[in-house]
Amino acid sequence: MTSSAASTLSRSQRRVAAAGGRHIGDIVGWNTERINVSREDARKLLEPEKFEHLIVDMDPATALSRAAGEVKRPANILVRPFSRPNVDTPASFGVYLQNKNDGEKGDSVVCGARCRVDSGGNRIVSLPPEGGAGLEAALAHAENIAAHANHLVTHCETRDISNVLVAMVKALSGVPIRNRGGLYLLPPPSCGTWKRLKPALEELRVEPLTIEMHDAPDNLAVAKSAAQSALESDIAELLTDLEKAKTDGMRQDALSRRVQFCNELVAKAELYRGVLAGVSDKITTRVKELQDSFQRQLSGGGSGGPSFSIAVND
Repeated sequence: MTSSAASTLSRSQRRVAAAGGRHIGDIVGWNTERINVSREDARKLLEPEKFEHLIVDMDPATALSRAAGEVKRPANILVRPFSRPNVDTPASFGVYLQNKNDGEKGDSVVCGARCRVDSGGNRIVSLPPEGGAGLEAALAHAENIAAHANHLVTHCETRDISNVLVAMVKALSGVPIRNRGGLYLLPPPSCGTWKRLKPALEELRVEPLTIEMHDAPDNLAVAKSAAQSALESDIAELLTDLEKAKTDGMRQDALSRRVQFCNELVAKAELYRGVLAGVSDKITTRVKELQDSFQRQLSGGGSGGPSFSIAVND
């Protein structure tokens, strides 16, 4: 959604509010510029609203693997993880020079550099091939990968902050308006937190979009559809998990997480009671029955439990 479209919709919603419409939640989304911010600074910006934990540290091995795929390589350079790296590193990639031959004899590939997490496990370094001389083009590319990987360890880029935004909206009990995401409906109790986050998000080079929703019939239909679909999708996943627990078994900690998740779903259904119009109680009852089934599995009470139908109608 463009900023101008969001502004137009916001003006329309303000007219509904002025006519006495009840606030039923906010549709939120965001646009981003190219983001490059230190993880430490990002945590400080999100700390006032208690979201600093979403800025997680990146393991150097993960950073190396990501950088190997993200750094643009010349046409004659190949980058591959070693199938059996030395035991002193969690990750190591070879950078190869590909010499193309005529016909179908196969191209010759020569290792010209390495890029690996150092033995201390803290930094990514570029090196010549083990026991051999480096090739200039391969060494140059290995240096670029190492530089980008080390940057990823200490900095968040657009991809990282986008993932944080999705996690943030989920923590605020947001539900997707579209199947592929991009726009989310927040329940009224969460809307204030999103508004307070605006200055921090803007400093992160994120443009937050907010459209207040009021209870015009079309708005209620959109909000109800989004909330109900999201809750029923979660219930469907729990049903699949319950069947797996009955047939294959499930670890105690995994069962405990699902019991807790049922509590979260009940709370979410309550947050959206204002738009679910008669469906909220049905969903809550189904989730509590599911929770009882997981609790019986957790207590070793066997596989008995209710059967469920996913569809819920008024």
